[in-house]
Parts: sequence; C-alpha cells; structure tokens
Amino acid sequence: MTNTKATHTTEQSEQAMVAGILEGSPEAVGVAVIRLDCGCRKMAAVDIHGDPASKIIMYRDQAESICDQCKADNGAFNRVVKQFISWKEPSPDFATQDMIVRKVLGE
Repeated sequence: MTNTKATHTTEQSEQAMVAGILEGSPEAVGVAVIRLDCGCRKMAAVDIHGDPASKIIMYRDQAESICDQCKADNGAFNRVVKQFISWKEPSPDFATQDMIVRKVLGE
C-alpha cells in the first residue's frame, strides 16, 4: 500500500517546481518532468518548438542535494521510471504536443 500523504506531498512539491520553472521561462509551453528510480527528478522548460527554454534542474524532495547515484551518472536514462510534459495553460494543440513530446522525450 502506498503512503497517500507522502505521494500527495511529493506531487505538490513537483507542481511547485513546475510552476517556478514556468514563471522563470516566459517562452515555455510546458515542463519536461523525468522521474528517476532513486526519487530524484530532472526538469526543464520547453518552448513551442520543443527546444529548451530553461536549464535542466535536478532535485530530490526534502534533500539538500541529489543522490550520489545521480551525481555519478547525471540521472541515467535507464533509471527513468516515468516521464511526461506538464503543459502550461492554455496548452498547445494535440499535434504540437505530440511533436514536442517526441522531440523532448523520444518515441
């Protein structure tokens, strides 16, 4: 059984980070979120063309820094457990979203 309170707090923290990244990236249409098996996350704003609109930010909830594994491998792709784009409202049309997802996250 999952701890719903911890999950809710993690999601709130993630949404707060997304909002902060969007606020600092006026040309962004969304934020790519990559969750790793260690609990760390990589995030970056993307523009309407699927190009970076911010630097990549790595963080871990309730920690002063990312984990040692991420420090060693920079959050290797083979440790990704979930990836998606959190869209800014109003979000782009479906075709544009699809193009951005393919460019940023792959097939």
